[in-house]
Amino acid sequence: MLVPLSRQETGIDLAILKKQGGAHRTLTMQIKASRSFPGSQPKRETTLRFLHYTWFNRFQVPEDADFILLVGMYAPDTGRTRRVSAKWYQDCTLLFTRQEMSNFMNSCLTVGGKPDGMFGFGFDAPTKVILTRGDQQRRLEDYSKYLLDARMDLLRAALNG
Repeated sequence: MLVPLSRQETGIDLAILKKQGGAHRTLTMQIKASRSFPGSQPKRETTLRFLHYTWFNRFQVPEDADFILLVGMYAPDTGRTRRVSAKWYQDCTLLFTRQEMSNFMNSCLTVGGKPDGMFGFGFDAPTKVILTRGDQQRRLEDYSKYLLDARMDLLRAALNG
């Protein structure tokens, strides 16, 4: 595994190298992170709210990255008052190919049809993730199929060429 030494290096944050015999296969990744924000009580009973929300700034998808990881860190029990270790926090991670993320960014629009400067996801547990900002029609589209755990075979296949 290769990791850039400087935060100023753009394009990739992580490279995974697989050596098989005399051949090498490398996958490059851009990682975007968000802390989670707690959901608020809805004003109307028909309004769908989630326990956790992530917010990401719109970004230019780097040509050097094979994959994009969107990582949302969250506290599984927001009411806990005792000290916790770093291991207590959990993540909700989505994996996109470069093309999938480019398509997503192109479709990331405000209700008025202009490019949205931010996008975000809502979830109660890291098994079902819903797009809550960045969709012009506000359809609350399910993005669970992009969860990292559900896409490990995609990474394996890419490493095996």
